[in-house]
Amino acid sequence: MSTATITQAQDKGLRHQFAETARTIRAFAIELYVAHGGWFSHDAKRAEQTSRRQLLSLAAAAESHSPALSAELRNFASK
Repeated sequence: MSTATITQAQDKGLRHQFAETARTIRAFAIELYVAHGGWFSHDAKRAEQTSRRQLLSLAAAAESHSPALSAELRNFASK
């Protein structure tokens, strides 16, 4: 009996079935979580709010020396 035969025999057991079931459950859980928004959605909203605040603070800082730049930054922040 070679090592290839031993490995093939072990792969078809209960351990292999449990591992496959666990992979299937995990893949389903990930798809369900992403479909309902998940962390990625919350992180994106938080990053968007942070970048908007940064643009508005840059616009306030640029108001005195470049009103056109300040207006453009406010325009970007409003979108």
